[in-house]
Amino acid sequence: MKSFGGILRRVKPDIPPNQATHILRHTFASHFMMNGGNIIALQQILGHASIQQTMAYAHLAPDYLQNAVALNPLNGGVTL
Repeated sequence: MKSFGGILRRVKPDIPPNQATHILRHTFASHFMMNGGNIIALQQILGHASIQQTMAYAHLAPDYLQNAVALNPLNGGVTL
């Protein structure tokens, strides 16, 4: 079986060394948010020390904030 790194280098030879891992993490995080993932859960999955690091992915889920507000039991049913 061929290694993932070897296949990736053949398909995309201009990726700088050690960038494949970063690209995979970024792709996972992007798709996680686009599919309705929770930003706090993503922070924990990625091991980010601060939520600000993880918020870089929030723009990929524009309805995230609206959905979070709508689900808040303290908002009295008011939605944005």
